[in-house]
Amino acid sequence: MYSPSYIFFHSCTGFNWNDGVDPILQKLQSLNDAPNDLLPSLTINVSQPGALMTWLRTNNAALITNLSIFVDPVHDATNLQALTVYWDAEGPWGTPKPWSLGDIVMHLGLGRSVVFIRGLAQLKVKESVEMGGFYAKHWLKYLEEKVGLKPVEDISTGYWERALRDYQHYTERLNPWVDTEDKRV
Repeated sequence: MYSPSYIFFHSCTGFNWNDGVDPILQKLQSLNDAPNDLLPSLTINVSQPGALMTWLRTNNAALITNLSIFVDPVHDATNLQALTVYWDAEGPWGTPKPWSLGDIVMHLGLGRSVVFIRGLAQLKVKESVEMGGFYAKHWLKYLEEKVGLKPVEDISTGYWERALRDYQHYTERLNPWVDTEDKRV
């Protein structure tokens, strides 16, 4: 049995696999051709985005199931002028209820991740913060308090407004001021 697939992008070029990953995966020129049984999940750990961008030229981003981004706030994130975050998710939000959840593929995305929002709040942004997509109810207020800038919501009326409201239902319990780990909501 091999370790779960985990790739580190911590140098300006190239990447490293975690110890114990199937050697067949490590030898592939591109993971696009990897059989599903060899690559049921893929975690990416990034501190050097240039190396990741190079890797993505030959590998499909859809293979990534978990993404960890590390920013050293003292060195790397002190000159950000703008931060734009689009929270991706897939579900029935915004469509008429009742939903038949057994028939729906749901992908909640990072919009409910306390860990991720707390990481974003450590960034030093000088001019603007913009948010769109699907995120928990308290994220705007939390970012405004921690970053010191009022986030602008990239949301239209109608469907997207309804979809966001539906997504945020039951997220009131997510408290980034107190919680340090993600909970299922």
